[in-house]
Amino acid sequence: MYLRRSSEFKWLIPQGIAIGLLLFIFFACGTDSNESSATESNELLQQVTPSERLFTHDDVDATGFKTSKEYDVEGLTGATDVLFGFWRPDGSEAKEYEIRFYPSHDVAVESGTAFAEEATGDDAILDKDEASWNEGIKDRRYFFAGPIGTHGSGGVKAKYGGYVIYGNMIMLCEGANAAHSLDRCGSLLTAMGAVPLQ
Repeated sequence: MYLRRSSEFKWLIPQGIAIGLLLFIFFACGTDSNESSATESNELLQQVTPSERLFTHDDVDATGFKTSKEYDVEGLTGATDVLFGFWRPDGSEAKEYEIRFYPSHDVAVESGTAFAEEATGDDAILDKDEASWNEGIKDRRYFFAGPIGTHGSGGVKAKYGGYVIYGNMIMLCEGANAAHSLDRCGSLLTAMGAVPLQ
């Protein structure tokens, strides 16, 4: 009787491995075509992209973007309008954005790049007393706690891992790093019709 069970068990192992491998391949290969198209578009997006089109608040609103605040632009050289809010791509969580508008692409690049660099990434200046433009600075921060059971080991991190200058806009996009932010900026730009799907 022991021999019979032993031989049955030997056949179960290869069958189990084969079924597991087939399931892995099935789930690994299945992607949403919209998701892959958006990702392909975002891979083509550069951090700085000139465009003759002048974008406005209305272009952003048309995507379903929810504006939470409009910041005072005093002190943000060259900017004409700044929005803070969130946008939820289909099938994903809402992400936060700060979108700065300028009169032209050239003004956005010349006047806005230093401000965008200062507000994004691991080296972001998140202290009100040190930032060149501190309007909305609280909205650019993430607060995180340390491991459970530790005291005072939490900290502050930049909400925006990076930014994109597209035409007359500078978009600071929520993300853990520049690549995540670029992808999220690209998704919103695609929804605005700025970045065509490939």
